[in-house]
Order: sequence, then C-alpha cells, then structure tokens
Amino acid sequence: MHNDNQTTLNEPDAKPVLNASDPEPASDSDVDQPMNPLWLILITIVAGLPASAPLAGAIAVRCGYRKLGWVCGILLTVCGTLALLLAVFWGVEWYWTALSLVAFHIVCGSGLCLLLRKPHRAFRENHPIPPGKRGGYRQIITGMIGGALVSLLLGMVGMILYVLLFDRFFSTMMPVTFGDGFAAYKVFTGVLFLILSGAIAGGFIGRTRPMIAPGQILFYGFGLLWAYLTWSFALEIFIAIPGFQAGAATGSGWQSLISPTLLGHALVGFWWIVFLMFYVSAPRAGLKRFGRAAQLIGVNLAAGLTLSICFGYSADMFLATGRYLEREALTDKAVRFYEIGLKKEPQPWIASYLQYRVALANHRLGDREKAIHGFRKVVAKYTANNELVTKSNRFLDNLERSADKKRVVLAGVDTRTEYKDGYCVPNSLALAMRYWGADDTARSIGRQITGLGSGTFIVNQSWYAEQAGFRHDFLPMASLEDIKQCIDAGFPVLVYVPAHAFAIVGYDEALETFVTYDVATYDVWVEYIQKDFIKAWKKQSTTLVLAYPPEKESLIPDQIRSRLKRLSDNYLHYQLHYFDAPENSISVPHLVKAAGDNGEFFFPLTILYSNFPGLRKQISQNYDSELVASSIYTYFEDNFDEAIHQAGQYHDDRVSESDWNLKYSIQYLVGLQKFDMVEELLTRIDEKGQISPAMQSQMGMIHLARGEFEPGIDQLITHNESGNSFYAGLANLKIGNTQAAIRQLSEAISGCT
Repeated sequence: MHNDNQTTLNEPDAKPVLNASDPEPASDSDVDQPMNPLWLILITIVAGLPASAPLAGAIAVRCGYRKLGWVCGILLTVCGTLALLLAVFWGVEWYWTALSLVAFHIVCGSGLCLLLRKPHRAFRENHPIPPGKRGGYRQIITGMIGGALVSLLLGMVGMILYVLLFDRFFSTMMPVTFGDGFAAYKVFTGVLFLILSGAIAGGFIGRTRPMIAPGQILFYGFGLLWAYLTWSFALEIFIAIPGFQAGAATGSGWQSLISPTLLGHALVGFWWIVFLMFYVSAPRAGLKRFGRAAQLIGVNLAAGLTLSICFGYSADMFLATGRYLEREALTDKAVRFYEIGLKKEPQPWIASYLQYRVALANHRLGDREKAIHGFRKVVAKYTANNELVTKSNRFLDNLERSADKKRVVLAGVDTRTEYKDGYCVPNSLALAMRYWGADDTARSIGRQITGLGSGTFIVNQSWYAEQAGFRHDFLPMASLEDIKQCIDAGFPVLVYVPAHAFAIVGYDEALETFVTYDVATYDVWVEYIQKDFIKAWKKQSTTLVLAYPPEKESLIPDQIRSRLKRLSDNYLHYQLHYFDAPENSISVPHLVKAAGDNGEFFFPLTILYSNFPGLRKQISQNYDSELVASSIYTYFEDNFDEAIHQAGQYHDDRVSESDWNLKYSIQYLVGLQKFDMVEELLTRIDEKGQISPAMQSQMGMIHLARGEFEPGIDQLITHNESGNSFYAGLANLKIGNTQAAIRQLSEAISGCT
C-alpha cells in the first residue's frame, strides 16, 4: 500500500509531507545553537568552574538533558567556588597553589567537554546549520577597519564614563584619577586595547558574517565594550587594588598598577573579550542576550581571581585585607591575614613588609615577646627592604631599653583615603573633622580647596575648617611634647613637613615613634620615628594644627591654649605673605603682623631683616635682638641639619640642600655681628648632620669678617657658591696675593655676563 507521507528514496530533492496536526519544524535561523563543549576547556582554565559550570549546564539543558544541566549549573558552580577559595587560603607557596589550580581546571574542563560532547553532537545532527556565505580578504580587512573605528567611538565614551564611575566608588582603595596624566593614561590604554580587540573581532565578523546589518554591528560593538569593562573591573579588583596596596612594600606606589593590568590585557584580554563578545551576541532573543551580558560580570570576576592566584597576587590580597582590618582596629585578625600572606612566599620586598606589619601588630596587641621575635625576623630573614631592616633594628633597641613605657592612640580615628595627587591636606583635615563627628570627606574638601596635582594653600585649609564651624588654630615653634599633650587631651594633630601635611593620632614611648596617618607613604598607621620626624618638621617651623569644634577648646592644655591665642593669627599672616613675592613690599604688613610684638616667632622677622634692609633700624628698635638671637640658636642647635628630609617620611643623610629658614636666620645673626654664635651654631649642625655648601661658604665669610683671610679664602674656594669668587678675590687683594685676586675677580665678572 502506498503511503502518502513516505518520501521516495530515489528522489534526493523530495521533502517529507507533514500532517496538518504536526508542528512546523523550526528552521536553523530560529534555533539557538548551544556552545561547542570544546570552549569549556578554555573557559575553565581561564575562569574556573564558577564560570564554566553554568555554561555547561546551559548546554546540557539546551540539548535536552535538563537534570544534568541543573547538576552542572549548581553543584559544580559551588564546588568551583570552594576550590577557588581553598586556593586563596591554602597556606602553601603560591606557585604550588597555581599549579594545582591549573591542573584542577584542566581536568574539570576536559571532563565537562567529554560529558557534553555526545549530547551536543546529537543536537547538531538534529538541528544542522546550513553553510553560510564566507567573506574574502576584502571583507576581512573591511571588518577589521570597521571594528576598530566602532571600538574607537564607543571606547572613548565608555572609558571616560568607566574611569569617572570607578573613581567615584574606588578612589579610596587605589588611585584612579590620581592626576590628569594618570586618568588620561587609563582612558588611552583602554581605548587602545578596545581598538585592537575591535579589529580582531571585526576580522572574524567580516569572514563569517559578510552581509551583517549596520544595527547588528553596533550591537557587537556594545558587546565588546561591555566585555572589556567587566574584564577591566575584575583585573582592578583582584590584581590592581592588592597590587597598589602592596606598593607600600615595594615603594612603587601607584606605578605598581601599570604592569599587572597591562600584563592581564596583553596575555588574556585581547582574545578573551572577543570570545565573550561572540558569546553574548550568539542568542537571537534579546532577553537571552541581556542574561548573558549580566553573566559576564561573574565570569570575569572568576577569571580575575583565577589570574590573580596563578600569577602570585594572592599574598597581595592578604596584605590588602590585613591593612583594611588594621584600619578597622581588628589588629588580631590582621595578623592572621599577614601570616597567611607570608606562607604564600611572596616577593622578598613584600615578605619583608608583611613580617614588619606582623611585628608591629603584635606590639600593639601588647605581646612584647612576639613583637621582638617578629622584628628580629625582619633583621635576620626578611631583609629585602633596607628601610624596614633599619627601623626594626631601632625598634629592637628601643624595646629592650624601655619595656614598660606607654602607647597612646586615639580611639575612633577613621577616614577613607582619597588617592589623588596633592590631596594630603584634604585627607588629613577630613580625618580630624570626622574624628569630631563631621561628615566631611577628603573628596568633598578637595573639590573646594585643592588643585589636583598642585596641592592646597594653608590659608584655604583654615578657611574650609572655619566655614564648616570648626576652630582651626596654628601653633608654630611647637615641640614634640606639645604633640603628646594634645594627643593625651584627645586631639588629633596635623603637622607640616616640606611640601606635605599629615595627621598624628598617637605616640609610642617604647618604640619612640608617632602613630601617623600619612598618605604620602601609601601605608596604614605608620610608625614615624620621632628623631627622624623632628628633622623634617623643623624645616616647617615645627608647626602643629588643631581642627576642633569650638566647644572643645577647654580640653586643650592651658599652656598650649594660651600660645595658640598668641601665635595662630601670626602664623596665618606668615602664610599670607607667600601670596606675594617675598621681596615685594606688599608682603611687609603680613610679615610685621606675623612677627608679633616680641619676635617669639622669629621666622618672619628674619625675612624682613634680610629682604628689606631699610627696615633693619626699625626692627632693632622694636624687638629684643638678644632674645631673638637666643631663640634662633635654641631652635637650630639640636635635631636640625640640611640633609634631605621630605614627604613620605623620606630621609637621606648623604646629600644636603639649602634651607631658607636657616639662611635668613644666619643673615640676621651676621647683621648683629654675632660671629661667634654663627660659627658655633654652624659647627654644631655640621658635627651632627649635613650642612649645605651655602652655609659652608657663610663660615668662610665669617672668617673674612674677623680678618682671618686665609681660612676664609679656603672655605670660599672649596664651596664655590655664587659670589664666592668676588669675595675671595677681594680677600686676596687684602693679603697682597694679586695674581690670585685677578683670577678670582675675572671669574666673578665672567659669571655676571
């Protein structure tokens, strides 16, 4: 019997006839093809089971194996997440963790591929894909150019928005818009990577989809941008932020962000985000595309964590977590994270820093023996960071010498550091104001008074605090004991060192340190050795600042409060004179006001004396020159030299730089003809530290003023400062050495032309 529904075998073009009740078969244009299981191997290696297991589950479900799909999607995702966490917390060297994790991912990815190969093959046989038109070289090149141009246009807008948003939420964890140049770098590199990836993606599209519609091209462009942004976000969370936090150990600071992110993009990012773009764009239904786009966040976070573990950044993560816990006063938990980080066998500099933090934390917890043992490890075993070795040696000496001395740290001190160039004042002022309950942040303060990269005028700092309802008082010529008394009274103290400001929130008499919040160190609660600090502080007239609510004034110790009333406005006028050139007569009223009635704050007085000779007679009449001279000698005789003492708690005793405060003070003493005092003072400074060639030349001038021509000439010639040849020539004329005088005067004349 003939069956009308049967196809004749010898008619290759015949098609089966369907009953009216049969559903119409879907054409391949209506069927979403599942991903090839081979891709699961690559995805698992790069991002682990948390990324590949849901994709494997989706393949299984699409192929009709619903139960298998749910098992893969849920159970393996949980197992993969636990495996990543185990890899992070496994207390062995990072390279063993990395090798084990890679091997585990290869096995799991291969297993998933083998498990789903047959279901996928059966699905493809039932839903064959007809061969499509392929593009030639012209379409490939056109696609590459088009992909690069679309990526350029979308990338510029996308990267600017990304940098702004990332800065808004993460600028207290790492520099994002640290400065204009750094922000431009992030935008430029992001657009560059997008252009290159867009060209690769465009070439594939030109080859496989030569007849693609313009709207579809735009969709691919947005898919590529989204893949790149989520990938960049994952790299910054798991590599850049911990890497920057570890920059305190390596000394590289924000520059530690550059190489790891470039490495991640170069090794993985180029092809990875292109793959993810095609993955997001594969479904035909818009809802599925949005679902896959959302899925990219988890996929890339898993990939970022996997890459971080495999490239040895797990120790950096423990370091960053420990620093966060220390900021939250969870010191005991911070120690545990530092110790796990040490077990990861990090780079020598980071290991040295981790051990140093462990020793300091144990000291803060009151465990003297563990602290001593920890510092000895820094000195004997973890020796890569010479600065930390030196500090640890000094701390060991101090601990053994003073076992029972107190440590005072203000409770409730907290602020979120805004990592921007020139933001030392906003960060420090925000700490002080928030300590007293204000809501001001470093970001809100900086927007009003700070130039990015150019810093803050001190007068603007004072203005901001006062308009916010705070008192903002300056105390120049303060002492270390004044700082301690303010801490004991419950006041955080702001201090100035060359081109920088930071906060002091405690002190440690056993270690002989101040506990500081100093953003220039990129570190947390830095122990600043007092003998080092005062050398930098003296270059800024040992000024301390108190920002506090007016009702708290009675808590300030009496002798400090009375000096604040006398000297705070004086110091403010001293700062105002810098708005004019020091030699400009407009600055004179500010300097006169700053000098006060008795010259107690002598720095403005010495500037007036040196830069305005016409006022010298008036200065001599109005001020007790003996008292001023004595104050100058007392200030400079101890804990002062002209070595390098800069921001970031950086000290270099090998070289010197001229100090203007000392120069003006010496000129004042010379004007009073106090030659013996000048010689004694400069000799004392020279014996205890560095002294600049300018001050050495000043010693030669003292010899000439006394008629001691030969030693004076030797000093002037040895330290060949500007003008020395002229005075040496005149001195040689005095002693009849005409030939030398002519030579030196000729040098002076040639130096003027």
